[in-house]
Amino acid sequence: MHAAGTLASPPAAGGPALDGSQSEVLQLPDGASAAVLGAPGTGKTTTLVEALAERVLDRGYRPDEVLALSASRTAATALRDRIALRLGVPTQGPLARTATSLAFQLVGERARRIGAEPPRLLTGGEQDQIIAELISGHLEDGTGPVWPEPLVEEVRTLRGFRTELRELMARCAERGVTPSRLSELGAITGHDEWRAAARFIAEYQLVVDSYRGGFVDSAELIASAVTVIAEGSSLDGLRAVFVDDLQEATVATLALLRALAARGVAVVAFGDPDVASTTFRGAQTTALGQLEGRLGVPVTRFVLTTAHRQTPALRELTARVTERIGTAAAGVQRLAAAGRPEPEQPDAAQVDADDVDAAARRPEIVRLVAVSAPAEASRLARKLRERHLLDGVPWSSMAVVVRSGAHVPALSRALAVAEVPTTTSIAGRPLRDDFAARQLITIAGVQLGAIELTPAVATELLLGPFGGLDSVSLRRLRLALRQEELAGDGNRPGDELLVEALQHPAHLATIDASPARRAARLAETLRSGREKAENGASIEELLWHVWERSGLAARWLEHSERTGIVADEANRHLDGVVALFTAARRFVERYPERPASDFVVELLGAEVPEDTLAARTAGDAVLVCTPSATIGREFEVVVVAGLQESVWPNLRLRGSLLHPQELADAVEGRTTVTEDERAEVLGDELRMFALAVSRARGQVILTATANDDEQPSPFLRLAADLAVDDADDGAHPLSLRGMVGRLRRRLATTGAPDAAEALARLADADVEGADPAAWYGLLEPSTTEPLVDFDDPEAVVRVSPSRLETFEKSPLAWFVDTMAASPSGLAAGIGTVVHAVMEEASTSDDRDLSVERLWQGIERRWGELAFESPWLEEKERRRTRTLTAGVSEYLRDFERAGGVLLGSEGAFELRLGRALVRGTIDRVERTPDGTVVIVDLKTGNRTPSAAEAAEHAQLGAYQLALEHGAVEQAADLPSGGAKLLFVAKGVRGKGYREVAQDRVDDEGLDRLRERVARAADGMAGATFAGVVDLGERDPHGKYEYRIHLVPAVSAGGGA
Repeated sequence: MHAAGTLASPPAAGGPALDGSQSEVLQLPDGASAAVLGAPGTGKTTTLVEALAERVLDRGYRPDEVLALSASRTAATALRDRIALRLGVPTQGPLARTATSLAFQLVGERARRIGAEPPRLLTGGEQDQIIAELISGHLEDGTGPVWPEPLVEEVRTLRGFRTELRELMARCAERGVTPSRLSELGAITGHDEWRAAARFIAEYQLVVDSYRGGFVDSAELIASAVTVIAEGSSLDGLRAVFVDDLQEATVATLALLRALAARGVAVVAFGDPDVASTTFRGAQTTALGQLEGRLGVPVTRFVLTTAHRQTPALRELTARVTERIGTAAAGVQRLAAAGRPEPEQPDAAQVDADDVDAAARRPEIVRLVAVSAPAEASRLARKLRERHLLDGVPWSSMAVVVRSGAHVPALSRALAVAEVPTTTSIAGRPLRDDFAARQLITIAGVQLGAIELTPAVATELLLGPFGGLDSVSLRRLRLALRQEELAGDGNRPGDELLVEALQHPAHLATIDASPARRAARLAETLRSGREKAENGASIEELLWHVWERSGLAARWLEHSERTGIVADEANRHLDGVVALFTAARRFVERYPERPASDFVVELLGAEVPEDTLAARTAGDAVLVCTPSATIGREFEVVVVAGLQESVWPNLRLRGSLLHPQELADAVEGRTTVTEDERAEVLGDELRMFALAVSRARGQVILTATANDDEQPSPFLRLAADLAVDDADDGAHPLSLRGMVGRLRRRLATTGAPDAAEALARLADADVEGADPAAWYGLLEPSTTEPLVDFDDPEAVVRVSPSRLETFEKSPLAWFVDTMAASPSGLAAGIGTVVHAVMEEASTSDDRDLSVERLWQGIERRWGELAFESPWLEEKERRRTRTLTAGVSEYLRDFERAGGVLLGSEGAFELRLGRALVRGTIDRVERTPDGTVVIVDLKTGNRTPSAAEAAEHAQLGAYQLALEHGAVEQAADLPSGGAKLLFVAKGVRGKGYREVAQDRVDDEGLDRLRERVARAADGMAGATFAGVVDLGERDPHGKYEYRIHLVPAVSAGGGA
């Protein structure tokens, strides 16, 4: 530590040297309480540890006579370890904990003394589920409170509404506000939502009271502890409590401290109101400045004067942020001086020319503004790799801080792709949203019968890590099962067969293929797990059974020791699994009598993440997190990313539904000044920003995106004259992958021998992509022969009417789709089902053409479709319902108009020279005037214009076939043209839209013959030109086509 000012001797051997202001805190007399204010980096936690150690090691306090309190379980765990190392003496229990933990001990001890049941703490997730179930019940049976107009049913089902309701309940518990009192306050203040909430809270309390075990939430638990202390219960000789980060304390925590102070316990609190991060949860930023009034005892104030962590520039940046925040009855801590000198800048003449940007690496504050979010992440990754590779900064000494937890996963993954190892907090999201944990709990849920093994679930499990299949092998397995089904005269769809195979592993024994063997292993896991569940196995035992059979532990552990995205994914998977096992063990310990299926149902229904101290995979990695995760920590490099306007600061008013933040004013009879609400929100945003930038001891990097749609945050301007702009000079990303790419580009363009030599050395080291043997575009084409040899007089070119337009627009796209077609997507699958239902309805003897009758046909075939998620299935179900309604209305209108169906899904062939036009026509109709119209059903959204319809290749080919007599159903009948039938969106009050192509005249027929002949010649060729100027949204401009236009792949614009 670099200390400034007068140094005092450490209080005991092994302690750090303290500056004069820190040493003064250690002189506080026994029994005296104090408030210790300090700016970020002034050593508040260090002083707390030393003050506590001084009481034990110098003054002779027993370890159980002192206690430290932290704002969170994670911070308490870190502080506990730090104190234990500092004291080096045995203790009866942890000397650092949270206020809730202390309250739990006090209330539990009292319950045991009087023979009552000890309390059980409701987690945030459990409380949210109880609230959700109550709301759901009210909506189903029409009971419950009468909520005011803005809080309609749709609002009350949202997680945000439940979050505000939980906040209001917590504020009531902190201040002793009963439901009846809340209703009174609602009437007085005009908050009708409080009156409704009061009735809801009363019902909630009845429900919780009916549970066995005395469940309470954290606010209620602390309120009970305050009562226990006030009643004179033993405090086991507690003499002094040291509180870290008091700015995060709620009213409940302050009430607990007041009760302790009233019993003669000294309270020494440390903190800085300028970096409070949980004000939206009720944190009292004024607590330190008003501590004497809050505790009800005399309080000595200390101010730490030296920011040991920060250099002058970093201190100035922090000060610029904090000076814009209200003082919160404090403010003097902002005068702290920097404790570290400015870093030395190397002389430009001494910088090695080969040392990339050596001088530019050292600025303490860097501003990086990119043109897009991907570019921002890419340049950020380079800065981090630069600090790690060139300056030797460990990955774990760097942090990337974003405003919202929703931004963490995407940025973490983007950095991992750029070979920056990252770690995140699993507590930032519910376990059900963690990929590995969800896969594991889904298997257990199927074993317990809590989750139905539907085709969608079967597909999800087989494609997941426990099934081990990819989309290709799954398709092969489905086809193999289907072939066996057909061989046995069955006709069930493949998805139904998948479900049966996973339920009965023996059905896979006759298929000798790797996909079947992997599926059989998963099926056996499901079977053996069902047996264990039937024999009463706990959820923890079931999960261990699945985990041990999977063999994933060794594989993921091996992957986690590598670098790049594979390592990051493996670490995240392991963290998720460990967190799941921790939650399962806690469930078994707390509810030994409840069935294992309850755990599955509750975990999958939980939308609130659980606070967990589950062990995480250790490793050198960059922390990607929100500001609150950095409390009590420091890093060499801190990146504040995503500084966008309207993102950070986010000035959206908090608590706009139930206004829990106004309860304190109402209780104390104050009038809420609504015009200051947005200023308070800005203050909260500034506090989080100050917390983030003040964690750095070496460098702060501020990043943002600037383009026509996005603008940087005004916070970026606070560093305007302090920051050095990072220039986008196109430097390679300082990764082996980036180096290989740059060397290959240089070798290809200049033929530089040194580039070839460097690539050879990298190839010898097995660096991926360096060996020319793996490069695309170097081998000679395997053949230059045409697809169809016209020297053979019998050779023909098959021309599909539906693919004719694709070839005319992009021969390359036609070739790729013909020779290497991708599996048909969901939209195509739905289109196939709708086509089949329309054909069935049109040809059935039953003339019921209603939507409900057609929908029955859709339901029968719905299982043939595979969906990635339940919400997507529901979305597509609604869309398909619209398509069905359009088909139904069209068929009924056609019948009422006197039309006659001549043919449905009829095939035809037409030979025109070397071209064989072959296709299937959806409908051949005879109109009341006796003409024949060909109809092609479309389930997509895009409808062509009249001009485009006139030249529509598919309809033209159908008309050409009709005029040549190739459509048998319409022999000798005059043509009335063709039309496209769109059923996704109607027009003029109808559920469908028709786009017609008039009957083609003789001249038009000649043009069509020429188009077909020209297309046939091209389709028979050896080269297929691509189109480079198609927009990204054009279906023929997709990546799978564009890639073949890269010279290194296909030698100059064709395939």
